[in-house]
Amino acid sequence: MEKTFTILVIDDEPSIRMGLAATIRRYGYEVVTAVNGDDGFLKARQSLPDLIVSDVMMPDLNGFEMKKQMGEDPLLASIPFIFLTARTATQDRVAGIREGADDYVTKPFVTEELMARIEAVLRRVKTEQERGREQGRQAAQEEMEKLRREVLQNFSHELRTPLGNVMMSL
Repeated sequence: MEKTFTILVIDDEPSIRMGLAATIRRYGYEVVTAVNGDDGFLKARQSLPDLIVSDVMMPDLNGFEMKKQMGEDPLLASIPFIFLTARTATQDRVAGIREGADDYVTKPFVTEELMARIEAVLRRVKTEQERGREQGRQAAQEEMEKLRREVLQNFSHELRTPLGNVMMSL
């Protein structure tokens, strides 16, 4: 059975947070919610989500600051990130991408478009995970082959040494 992806939704506006969480759940994903950047950081450490969808403009720790903090945490640094914000200026979108976001969606958003973007990021995550597992399998096979050669070489050497002593005494 395939693992269900977990998505962390962070937004200080309750109606957006709850509506987005309900929509994402209808698409079959697990959802964890957080009310601001500080809460989001804690929930990310607890749940280790497959993707984070976060507002940018929040009290206390804003989305950009939270993403930066997560980038410094080895446990959270590789989690993909989609910023969801009312900031529509080009420089804001560029800043979001430069801050490490995988995508940047402006409010108001079309649900189908947001879900398509979420699915695209998760497809990429799944592909990267599969590639990593395959590379791990190949590395393990190479290591086993190397170990097998070393064992055979040592076995051969260990067998020849006593046989040589026996042959010399004969």
